[in-house]
Amino acid sequence: MIKDKKFRRVLLVDDEVGFAELLRDLLVMDNYEVEVAHDGQEGLDKLQAFQPDVIISDVVMPRLSGFEMFKKVKATPEMASIPFLFITGFQDERVLAEARKVGVFGILRKPVDIEQIENRLRDLTNNR
Repeated sequence: MIKDKKFRRVLLVDDEVGFAELLRDLLVMDNYEVEVAHDGQEGLDKLQAFQPDVIISDVVMPRLSGFEMFKKVKATPEMASIPFLFITGFQDERVLAEARKVGVFGILRKPVDIEQIENRLRDLTNNR
């Protein structure tokens, strides 16, 4: 591992298993420590033991959506400061309207470029 790079922790929450594994592998190669969950409820469960610097989450997932998970995290004082990066395959204006309603303004659309994600992660983690 390169010593001068900051080692960051990411919780990746996405129900598309292949996408989640690919993104996890790419982030690990860029010296991120990554935990993966496949829906919002599993993401909340992982937060009990894993303290990420950033949460990357899909929006539409079974059991608990990304926005519902976002609301629960933001309502928990010890986790409220964790930044979220949302990624979605939906181009639906309703998703963007819901994002604005819950206080999210940054959503990347799938397919995403790994450089886009790395740049956003750098911005989010450097501003903490």
